[in-house]
Amino acid sequence: MNFKTALLNKKIITLLFLFLFIIIITSTQYLKRENLSINKKIINIPAVNCHAQKNMCTVTLDDINLGISFDRNVYYLKKFTVSVWSENKENTDIESIQIDFKMKNMNMGVNRFKLDKINSENKRQQWQGKALLPVCVTGRADWFAELEVVTKQSQYILSLPLFVQKSSN
Repeated sequence: MNFKTALLNKKIITLLFLFLFIIIITSTQYLKRENLSINKKIINIPAVNCHAQKNMCTVTLDDINLGISFDRNVYYLKKFTVSVWSENKENTDIESIQIDFKMKNMNMGVNRFKLDKINSENKRQQWQGKALLPVCVTGRADWFAELEVVTKQSQYILSLPLFVQKSSN
């Protein structure tokens, strides 16, 4: 075996170990995240008569009161604001809030957005984020939002209707 062949073999072995290391780290992180979700109870909350575009929608999730609102006018391909206010009755802290926009019986791809905590005073918190929706090629505008609120104990999923307009012209 000459020097070039030995060096090439060493590089190949190093790259294989690096690749294996990356796969192990990625798999470990994925499994940790999945185990955290599995241990939480998932609670679906129906939003009856809740139209967050018209006025603030209020919902109670065990020990948390939520207020949810969207911009009144939501247009395709134009950013809009999603705001959530929370007031915790007990020591139930919200870990994260995400919102996922979907259409019934239609695959619109991934339209999931994370809300950022922008204000926190004692048991009151304010979360906010920007979202952007694609145009539906069929012309449909009957979106709904799944608001996901994650605490240490539970994962709440709240479905809300959303009407998207075609143009702001």
